[in-house]
Amino acid sequence: MITAPFNFVPLNEKVFFPPWAEDVSHDVPFEDGESGEIEVTITAKSPIFIRNHSDDKNNPSTEFCNYNGEYYIPATSVKGMVRNVLEIMSFSKMSFLDDTTYSLRDLKYDKYLDEFKDGKVQCGWLYYNDGVLKLQDCGIPYRVKYDEIDRYFKINFKRYFMDGNFKNSNSPYKRAEKKYELLNSLSKQNIFEKSFKITLKETDRSGRKLLSFDSNGNIKGKLVLTGHPSPRKEPKEGRKSGKIYDFVFEEKENSSILEIDKKVFDNFKFAYFDGRDKQPKESQDWTFWKQKLHNGQKIPVFFHKDITGKVNSFGLSYLYKFPYKFSIMQKLLENHRAKEQDLAQTMFGYVDKDIKQSLKGRVYFSHAKNINGAVELESRYVLLGGPKASYYPIYLVQNGDEYKTLMDSNSVLAGWKRYPIHNSFKHKCDGKSTQTTLITPLKDGVKFLSKVKFHNLKKAEIGALLSAISFHNSEKCYHNLGMAKPYGYGKVKVDIVNMKGLKYSKEEYLKYFESCMNAEIFDNKIQWHQSEQIVNLLTMAIPQDDKNLEYMKLTDFAKEKNDNSYLDRYVNLSGVEKQKLKNLSLEKDVTQYNKDVQSVKEKKLQRQKEQEEERLKKQKEQEQKQEEDKFKKELQEIVSSDDEAKLQSFIAKYESSRFDIQEVKDRLYLIQEKKKAEKFTKINQQAQKAYDEVKKKKGAGLEKAKKAFIKKWSAEKNHKGSEFVLELVQKVEQLK
Repeated sequence: MITAPFNFVPLNEKVFFPPWAEDVSHDVPFEDGESGEIEVTITAKSPIFIRNHSDDKNNPSTEFCNYNGEYYIPATSVKGMVRNVLEIMSFSKMSFLDDTTYSLRDLKYDKYLDEFKDGKVQCGWLYYNDGVLKLQDCGIPYRVKYDEIDRYFKINFKRYFMDGNFKNSNSPYKRAEKKYELLNSLSKQNIFEKSFKITLKETDRSGRKLLSFDSNGNIKGKLVLTGHPSPRKEPKEGRKSGKIYDFVFEEKENSSILEIDKKVFDNFKFAYFDGRDKQPKESQDWTFWKQKLHNGQKIPVFFHKDITGKVNSFGLSYLYKFPYKFSIMQKLLENHRAKEQDLAQTMFGYVDKDIKQSLKGRVYFSHAKNINGAVELESRYVLLGGPKASYYPIYLVQNGDEYKTLMDSNSVLAGWKRYPIHNSFKHKCDGKSTQTTLITPLKDGVKFLSKVKFHNLKKAEIGALLSAISFHNSEKCYHNLGMAKPYGYGKVKVDIVNMKGLKYSKEEYLKYFESCMNAEIFDNKIQWHQSEQIVNLLTMAIPQDDKNLEYMKLTDFAKEKNDNSYLDRYVNLSGVEKQKLKNLSLEKDVTQYNKDVQSVKEKKLQRQKEQEEERLKKQKEQEQKQEEDKFKKELQEIVSSDDEAKLQSFIAKYESSRFDIQEVKDRLYLIQEKKKAEKFTKINQQAQKAYDEVKKKKGAGLEKAKKAFIKKWSAEKNHKGSEFVLELVQKVEQLK
């Protein structure tokens, strides 16, 4: 069974976009806008730790947040705590995700293995050329057995990787760098820079091209070593297992050179934890190869290409970490990717870099200052690691059938991540290691006071704020704050102790917010209080059975995946009791809310209509501008043309358009007139020459020549209406 100290509130398909969002202003208040202040106390019900600020990122403070010895909770922590609850309760967007593409390497997952079959994996050399990342394509890699390496170099390279010699937990030969050092030492040469002649020995059942080193070979290539994951086992009986091959990249004379897209490189760096100095730290193999790459050398990689021939992924080993087909953002429900502002953004503000738009928040939190003294507990180490979001049995919705992963188009994100409240605090202390964190918590019972000021909030927004602070007036619910929440640290009770400047009672604001959600999300039905989002949220905010909140051991992650286990919804776990809200909103309250916002919605619809009309107007203007630019370009090209057919085609194309084509018509007329003049000149010259010949004739020859001339040149087809030719005909008739 998969367990985790966290769980998820299901993602809401519908998102509430307040109809008044576009009217929010710090200068022009709403007619019904209110400003005021809410005082809250935050009482720790278990030890609590919030790290003190430190300018040294490599040496973070182990003290609780304080100023001159006075303990406090930063305003940002209080705001984040309240905002996260408000986002869920108000059916807001999950707007904090980035467009991360995770990778997987799972040898028991068919869809992963399918990507490495049938010659799909190719090899090549990655390098920079004038700051551009490029890849020299070497085709499908050749395989070389460790036995063949030993035969050729007359060494015993293979024995270092055999069961009994190879230490699975900490062998240095898990890294390519150390394998190169070993082979260089045994062979007494620099393997990375040396080329070898090889001969294709055979192609095995899996299509792998096996080779032998051969001084007479007709193939030239470089030996490429990759990390060794586990010991090689060769029992006398039974199945052999473990890596026994490395690679040779062929050196082709006319290799294709491919460019690497930035997104593809970003996916690679994310998979190998590029630049991380905390767990999980940057891959040691990548650290080794990265230095060579940045020093101008070519480094060996394995890669896939898409149907267009572009590189779409690459890695440092044959079975490398392969990017999922879908990023986290691509799997986010459509409404959560909308650019419209949800209630949380409308109240707390936002910055959208894509559309260069921002809004200042109207809710302000003060630091929560300690008001009853505090007891500092002894320092202790805690292990705060956990599964990454790529662990699909937890982070994607599963149903017990075949696993859904980010390879699948119908996979769904698990939802809003929350740490359920522990029933009792269990002191958890781990020894110092690279994965533990030293903290100095404060003893439970410490109390803090914070002030929440707000400006120009509408009634529903105040209700949402109060609802998020008090879990909609649920006395049994707790928030959690700070670090080590997986072990029960940071369980806090938040109480509203004073409200200033408000027109109505707390209950009236809560009822109005609930009516808003029923009207906007549930189509005027009374359902918000029993929705799966609210039930899951409240159930995790009430202390329940702690047995469901244990981290799994590292060895269990693979085992549970093999058993097709998954993290079920918290409300479905054994020993967990579902919590439901008491309904505050009635049909008449929903009706009243609809009346209150009717004019706002009408204005919004009118604004949307005007925006659409403006968009269509701009689109039409843009299309006209493009059409005009196209016409001008064609006009510029055609106006000096002597091609009559092209001119006629241009005129036919734009004859009924709004554009002035008189210049082209004039050009065509001049050309036609010129051609006509040239034609008459030629006819006249021919007729004049014939007339001169007739005049030379005498007697019977003259009469015969006259008849022939008159017959030919008086015909319309020969003189084409030339007055000059007709005059010559008359002159010929008069000749004696």
